[in-house]
Amino acid sequence: MLQEHGRSILAHPQMWLIPSALSVLVAAQLNRKNLDQAQLTGIHYLCVMILYVSSTGEMFINGVDENLVLPMVLARLSVMGGFAGILMRIRALLYLGSSFLLLSMMSMVWHAQQRFDHVWPWWMFGIVLGLAILCILGLFEKKRNEALCVLNELRQWKR
Repeated sequence: MLQEHGRSILAHPQMWLIPSALSVLVAAQLNRKNLDQAQLTGIHYLCVMILYVSSTGEMFINGVDENLVLPMVLARLSVMGGFAGILMRIRALLYLGSSFLLLSMMSMVWHAQQRFDHVWPWWMFGIVLGLAILCILGLFEKKRNEALCVLNELRQWKR
């Protein structure tokens, strides 16, 4: 059916990978009492990786240089996954969401560098990222006890 409409499975992996990964993820959450912790962790990581890798694959297959919609879709999925990880207290969602958000931001910076044919977008990205890291470290130092409590609580989340 996809071939008849001019769509290839390899050209658009999101169309068939994301619905199946989401259904497995929902099924695992509904049956979490029947699964042990290692199985549930493995399913979480596998399904979330399929979500993010299919979106990343489509972004690179169709080309970042043509439009910014695909990196923005990946960024939106990453932010939603990170917030879902915070709400459900699942570290896999939080870690993978953060990692793929960084990847989507870097692809958008690469797109800007290709568009303007200059290196200044990378300089701006590096400066802003460095300032953000310094602010986070300063905040961590200022509120050390609260940050350590949050980190200890994060260690108790599901893997």
